[in-house]
Amino acid sequence: MAALGALSARRGRTDLATLWQRGQAALAEGRNADAEACFRATLETAQRRFGPEHWRTALQINALAQALLGQGRLDDATPLVERAMSLFDRWSPIPHPDLAGILLTGATMESARGRHAQATKLVERARQEAKADPSILAAVERTLARLAASVGDGAEQADALARIPFERLEPADVKALAICGLARQRQGDIQRAVRCLTSAHALAERESPGEFAEAFYRGLLGEAQARAGQDDEALRSLEQAVVDYDAVVGEHHPATAPLLVELAALRLRSGDAAGALVACRRVLSNRTTRTTHADDPYRVGASGEDPLEPERQRARALLSRLRSSEGG
Repeated sequence: MAALGALSARRGRTDLATLWQRGQAALAEGRNADAEACFRATLETAQRRFGPEHWRTALQINALAQALLGQGRLDDATPLVERAMSLFDRWSPIPHPDLAGILLTGATMESARGRHAQATKLVERARQEAKADPSILAAVERTLARLAASVGDGAEQADALARIPFERLEPADVKALAICGLARQRQGDIQRAVRCLTSAHALAERESPGEFAEAFYRGLLGEAQARAGQDDEALRSLEQAVVDYDAVVGEHHPATAPLLVELAALRLRSGDAAGALVACRRVLSNRTTRTTHADDPYRVGASGEDPLEPERQRARALLSRLRSSEGG
């Protein structure tokens, strides 16, 4: 009987851990209803095992609140957030850094209610409580980025995303980093654009080495570096991106055209007229006229016009400059 009891307890711990991991994965993937089902079960188990006032139970309460907030069920989440915050305040110093996530959930709820100042205070408090734990600091920065986006503060959003520790970047971060980086680039905020796109490329390089995504984000980074005046870095990035595209999808892929034009302009600035000419001729010889969201999700438009014509026009303008300089 004792052995059976030990086996049952061990199975219970395994079930709790398995459900917790399953729920966290569902949260990360935006499957909030699935996460809710997992965390309702883990909360019931935690309350039975540890008691309703234990900090481990507070973690389960907080996870369930996150799942409900993710579904927009603010009224359902509110009592859970308040309960988790009450339990958090009973533990000082906090026995585990994950408890700082309770403050971040509170910040998300305050933001949803339009109380940005209160939300920001909770985020900064979570940063202090994190005690330099990389996972919690990453969650702090993601939360801060969402808060900044909700009030239209693109600069603060970019800073927060770029501060996420590299080892804690997740595949879902690459889109947020790229969108934010390109938005800052359009606003003329080039240094922030470079920082965001540096992280986006590093993440793509880690997750998809030698694949389309790595070349794509390297190209975006190269364009930003060129606009930032980082010509040496931009040349390396753009040249490698073109090589990668050629290897992965062939020499006539439409996403290569903007990179070739940028590369031609850089080569021309550096005195490499022959290299600029080669890049421009490649753009003008490309007869591919169709791009899709997969080719370039940040440039492709809905019109039926040839998406490469603007790049051809830029290439022609560079060729005119070349001829003028040769004629002079």
